[in-house]
Amino acid sequence: MACASPATQNAAVNGAVVSNAPLTAEVSPSPAASGSIVLVTVHGVSPTAELKANFEGIELPFYPLGPGVRQAVLGIPYDHAPGDAHVRVEVAGAQLDAPIKIVEGQYPSETLKVDGRRVQPQRPKDLARIQKELVRIGAVYRTVTPKKYWDGPFQFPIDSPMTSPYGSRRIYNGVQKSFHPGLDLKAPVGTVVHAAASGRVILAQNLFFTGYTVFLDHGYGVFTLYAHMSKLQVKEGQVVKQGDRLGLSGKSGRVTGPHLHWQTVIHKQKVNPMGLIEVLR
Repeated sequence: MACASPATQNAAVNGAVVSNAPLTAEVSPSPAASGSIVLVTVHGVSPTAELKANFEGIELPFYPLGPGVRQAVLGIPYDHAPGDAHVRVEVAGAQLDAPIKIVEGQYPSETLKVDGRRVQPQRPKDLARIQKELVRIGAVYRTVTPKKYWDGPFQFPIDSPMTSPYGSRRIYNGVQKSFHPGLDLKAPVGTVVHAAASGRVILAQNLFFTGYTVFLDHGYGVFTLYAHMSKLQVKEGQVVKQGDRLGLSGKSGRVTGPHLHWQTVIHKQKVNPMGLIEVLR
């Protein structure tokens, strides 16, 4: 855990500080690996104070956690270099820098053989479809819903062994195509897929690369994605609870076989879903 020094009592102007409590900001856990999830917690803030935070251009929205406490979720970018960094917090004219030490993620490499059409698409129809889907997905990632749907840690969408971890540098048909932005769970076709936490279905569609896919908006810039399914059993706009049925696993999209791809996006950063289980509360 890294904690910033208390702000001066000048922060009490405009009712920023609760009961003269010191204004502090901390990042936890720290050290944190690139591609991981951390929490930014500010103590001593009144319910009406304007609170802003920024991590290298990423604006962080805060939700109330308890009396005088607010919190935000931050995804450390996958390609962030190791070293010392900080989250800048501003409250009613007071400024805090909450430090965080970032370490290398130590992610492996994988070599996969898949349908070449979905590695280097060339058909005009495919390219037009991909572009249209990217616009739609981009709009999803820009959404920041000021409602915290989740309550406590997330859970795995299926009870199954992991077959491919987050962060692997992937080589498809001899071509390196970025990294694995989620984790894969073993799932024969037809396995029931559950919501990892409460949220709103913001997208439910057959996509070129991820096949039949569900995006859940959990609020405050936190999203989960469930991909390569054979059947969707929710509709866009539907609010689901943790454990609710989303659909059935399959092998649609760019795959080597049937499985469930589970992904997390926080403020446009594709980060390790394990943090949803180990860090969020």
